Amino acid sequence: PGPTIDASKAACEQAGVGPQDIDIAQLQDTESGAEILHMAENGFCSDGDQEKMLEEGATEINGRLPVNTDGGCLANGEPIGASGLRQVYENVLQLRGGAGKRQVPNNPKVAYTHVYGSPGISGVTILTR
Repeated sequence: PGPTIDASKAACEQAGVGPQDIDIAQLQDTESGAEILHMAENGFCSDGDQEKMLEEGATEINGRLPVNTDGGCLANGEPIGASGLRQVYENVLQLRGGAGKRQVPNNPKVAYTHVYGSPGISGVTILTR
């Protein structure tokens, strides 16, 4: 099915969680449509339901699944290799309650990162507190 789907399933299996257990997600967004595409590929909705999630505000800081709370690659740039580390750092801040104005409410406990690169390589990290 694809490297992102495979990486997401493997990471969730190893962590003993499912997409429904994720409190915050950092998704690869090197172009404007990538974040939306990856919402479904990572299992956070069915393909085609991304628009509904956005309309409902599900991916906002106060939504049910805040996505790219630090603005993602579009806000921070994408130094190859370092963007995934930036995602992990943002999730650590979120899990520790130290993200300031970007802090997700309700004490997130499970955080998810996703990176994608050429030629069809994907990586997922799940952190818990």
